[in-house]
This record gives sequence, C-alpha cells and structure tokens, in this order.
Amino acid sequence: MKVQNLSNFSFECLRFILRFCTVFLICFFLSIRPSNSQSFPSKPITVIVPFTPAGGADNLARILVPRLSNVWGQSVMVEYKPGASGQIGADFVSKASPDGYTLLMATTAVINDKNVSKFTGVSLVSADAYVLTVHPSLPFNNAADLITYSKLNPMKLSFGSSGVGAASHLSAELFKARAGIDMLHVPYKGTGPALNDLLANHIQIMFAPTQTAMSQIQSGRLKAIGVTGLKPIDALPNVPPITSSGLSGYEAIGWFGLLIHVNTPSEIIKKLHDDIQRVMAMSEVRKSMNEKGAEPGNLTPIEFSNFIRQEQTKWSKLMKDANIVIE
Repeated sequence: MKVQNLSNFSFECLRFILRFCTVFLICFFLSIRPSNSQSFPSKPITVIVPFTPAGGADNLARILVPRLSNVWGQSVMVEYKPGASGQIGADFVSKASPDGYTLLMATTAVINDKNVSKFTGVSLVSADAYVLTVHPSLPFNNAADLITYSKLNPMKLSFGSSGVGAASHLSAELFKARAGIDMLHVPYKGTGPALNDLLANHIQIMFAPTQTAMSQIQSGRLKAIGVTGLKPIDALPNVPPITSSGLSGYEAIGWFGLLIHVNTPSEIIKKLHDDIQRVMAMSEVRKSMNEKGAEPGNLTPIEFSNFIRQEQTKWSKLMKDANIVIE
C-alpha cells in the first residue's frame, strides 16, 4: 500500500514538472518571437491620396514618401482615388486590411459623421491657416475690399474648392456667414483643378492651402489678400489675417494627416507614427514644408484622433447650419 502511494506521488510530481516546463517553454518562445512592429513593414506600403494630383495632400505626401521608403527599406507608393470630396479614397482605406500597409492622406473634407469611427490617427502632418487668394485682375487688396464688393454685387463672384465639405469650401462658407455675403461655390475634384481655373479667371476666389498656392502668389499670377488664421504666417508675413478686416473671431484651419483603419494593431500604429515623425524632423523636410507654408505637426496618435473629432464636430455644425450636404 505504501509502495503504491509512493508511486502515485512520484507520478503526480512528474506530471507537475512536465506542465511547468511546458508553460515555461511556451512563454520563452513567445518572448523571443518578433513582434508585429519589429517585422513591420515587410512589403510595400500604399498611401491613398483621395484627390487629384498637385493638391495640398499630394504635395505633402510627395515630400514624405521617398524618405519613408528609405527608413523602411520598402517601396512606398502614392495612389490617387479622387471623387466625392475625398470619400471614394476614404472608403477604400476603410475596407482595406487593418495591417498597416494602406494609409490615407486625409484632410478636413475626408472625415465626417459617417466615417469618423472607421479610422484612427497615425500622424498629423500639418495644420495650417489657408490663404484667401484672388485673381490679380480683381481690385481687392484685403478681405474688407472683397466684402464691400460682394455686398453690392451678390453672387457675382465665384469661389472654387477641392470639393464639397473640404477646408477650402468650409473656410469660404464661414467667411460668407460671418461677413453676411453670398458667392457662387464651384466644387472640383481636387485643389489642382480649382487652382488652374482660378489662374485662368474662370473662378475669381479660392481659400487655398498655402503649400499649393505659394509659387503662384510669389510669381504674381495670384494675389493673396488674407489668411484664415489669427496671425500672419511666416511664408506670407505681409498678408494680414482676415480678422483684421472686421470679421472678429474668424478662424479656419486646414489639416492634413495620415490615418489608418481603426482596427490596426496599436504597435504598428506606434511604429508608423514614430517613423513619420522621424522623417518630419529632418531638416530638409522641415525646410521644404516651411517654404510651402506648412508647419510639421507633432501630435501623438491619440491626440491626433481627438483633434480630428473636435474639428469634425465644429465643421459638422457649420455644414448643418448652411445646409451643406456631401453626396
């Protein structure tokens, strides 16, 4: 009887030791297995620009892409999916695999009540004031001149935008509402086509991203008469804020940033964010962005996501008040 009890005890001890060793080995191999972020990226990454080429989103993406390719040792491709004020491209990314390999170069227009929950912020690239530009044939030297003329000539002037609900559109709508004027809105599929028509005088006004309009302003092909921030911007120090023309409290900021599918693993989001910030800290990148009137952003992914929701709430109210509907 004692021998049998001893045998049972020995068997239980052996089983316990085997279980312990098994658990230990599993934990050991899990600890040395590379994480998703350590092996990421292992294939090319695609940045979706939901507008036509040559706009603000495209210009900024083109600054970052070659440096990110060098950092990651992988090809980084820009793919254009314009239409519906950025919604076609946004919808594509929202349906992509949440593995970190499909990013969205988003703007104010891209995020709305219907899709805000489908994305999470990776990195704010830039959040800057827009510049109120007019065709040089117009006799306006500041926003006050434009307001005076528009009050006497309602709907005679037309303004272009990169699409319904874009920052270039909403900046103008806020301007109209605060000034008590009316102008004809002409939406385009991107900033580039709108800017071309402004240069050709098919439209007369545009609230444009500085990085898109800067070269035309410097060459005299366009005239800058105001900025949508509360102070002048470094790239255009002699252009006054629109608030100085009597519209107290007027402010409109257009943001550009990289977003990703909301279900992407957090360690991959952190890896993307850290590497993008590393690129934006490069002196040549900062110089290139500053020359175009863009200031590199530095929000964390959580801060950027919160910023997006705050901006979306602000502009949603304006769109509701102005009866603006994105198709």
